[in-house]
Amino acid sequence: MITKQQIARAITFEQYMKQTEQIAHGESHEQLYKDEKMLRYTQDNLERMNRIKRDITIDSKLYNEVQQITTPQTWICITEPWCGDASQIVPVLYLISLCNPLIDFKIILRDENLEVMDAYLTNGGRSIPKLIMQETETGKELGVWGPRPAILQDIVVAQKDDTTTSFGDKVRMIHAWYGENKTVAIQDEFLTMFKTWKANATQNN
Repeated sequence: MITKQQIARAITFEQYMKQTEQIAHGESHEQLYKDEKMLRYTQDNLERMNRIKRDITIDSKLYNEVQQITTPQTWICITEPWCGDASQIVPVLYLISLCNPLIDFKIILRDENLEVMDAYLTNGGRSIPKLIMQETETGKELGVWGPRPAILQDIVVAQKDDTTTSFGDKVRMIHAWYGENKTVAIQDEFLTMFKTWKANATQNN
């Protein structure tokens, strides 16, 4: 569970976008972004996020499921502006959250909050983005999602030990997959997750 004190240090999606824009424009004082490669990654990520925000359509079935949430929730996304996967995913998660005003979407930066990140490792690694969904009042954890859609995560894991493909080619493959999938896998997974929550709630009543 992420504590209320940790959530209090979180930022909004709008603040995250503003920070990413500042980095992309060379206005960050962080040493990490003095590296030309990291700066370029973040500039590319900003373009992706803006494109997704502009072009995405939330499936009507998913929208209807999110609308049925009746208890305030806080969604905490662990991420970083330099992360390529995050640029493809975080805007989608945020836009899903907007389907219901009871959802409060927050962002925790991984590198400044490793104690939070280390509670949500993936196969022992600090993979991002990670989304933790909690009841706002009680802090009860409802679910954890990430760092990628399951079908892509399986591909990435399978290729981890492939020494015949360069890191750059692997990254290009990942972004090509996102482009072809057009957020369908993410939305499908969330639709299934919400239906499961509802079914479980019905069984427990």
